[in-house]
Amino acid sequence: MEFGDLPPQVMDAFLRILNDHLDVAQVNLENDKILFPVLAFVNGDFSLGQVIPLQPPMTSQINSEAALGAAIQILGSSYYEKALFSCSTKIKSGDGDVIDAIKTVLFDQCGIAATFYTPYHYKGMFKKKVAYAKNIFDGVIENFFQRQ
Repeated sequence: MEFGDLPPQVMDAFLRILNDHLDVAQVNLENDKILFPVLAFVNGDFSLGQVIPLQPPMTSQINSEAALGAAIQILGSSYYEKALFSCSTKIKSGDGDVIDAIKTVLFDQCGIAATFYTPYHYKGMFKKKVAYAKNIFDGVIENFFQRQ
């Protein structure tokens, strides 16, 4: 399924949540240089509700797949309208370079999950600011919990 095939209200909500999240993540990346795995429940007004860290604070290596698995287990026993899983990761660019990116998986209560990667880099001479590249859509999974 492609992102454009989603119902318009789900597509619009996912894009708004993603953009709001990237604004918040930018501050974290500038301060901490990494975005540790997190699961957040999104309220009806698109503000973040409960936020659950998914990695022990003393560990610097991120295992995004293990963290995503933990998020899915939590979601399986929780009520939510929309939820967001996100963390720093590395991806390969079109020319084979390994680049930093934010992996974001957005969940809807109807069982749809959409994954995005947002490459980023730091710019600026003295005060390093995060600059995002264009979001990369990775796919939509329908009936997400039935496939796990």
